[in-house]
Amino acid sequence: MLRLSLEKALNRLIESSGIDIETLEGKKINLELSELNLALVFVCTNSRIFVIDSREVKNVDVDIKLNKDAFLSLLGGTSLDELLDNEEVVINGNVKVAKKLSEMLALSSQDIEEIISHYTCDIVAHQIGKAISLAKDKIANNTTNPIEAIKDEVSTILIAPSRSHFFSNKTS
Repeated sequence: MLRLSLEKALNRLIESSGIDIETLEGKKINLELSELNLALVFVCTNSRIFVIDSREVKNVDVDIKLNKDAFLSLLGGTSLDELLDNEEVVINGNVKVAKKLSEMLALSSQDIEEIISHYTCDIVAHQIGKAISLAKDKIANNTTNPIEAIKDEVSTILIAPSRSHFFSNKTS
């Protein structure tokens, strides 16, 4: 489920941002987030990215290992060089491929609310944007499994919205 969601999100961002991934054509990039027990391979082919479980792929062009904070920073537009300088990322293999992926992620770190607003009204897009920001903050501050934290927050919103952190900071 996570793989498919990530694959769809990445390809949607590539499509909506007009990002050219031609330079990554045929490349296999292993991304490992040890804190989340997550290891995925991004296979770039036909101007799309396919996300595959790392156990299904043998030979990769580059192996990237990072923690959740570094991953969120990368999605937020922090350069790979900066993360390497701070020793938050370990790269084995073709560093140029890793840099291309980093550049692509930085280009795609556009305003989520703007993308959503094309399909919904601005109010709905703004609320979804706030929820995403809250989820990112909760992941960054949570010492337990971030996936579980997001599931808990979504369950709380659906079952008892008044108890959710999303609605508790409202001022009248």
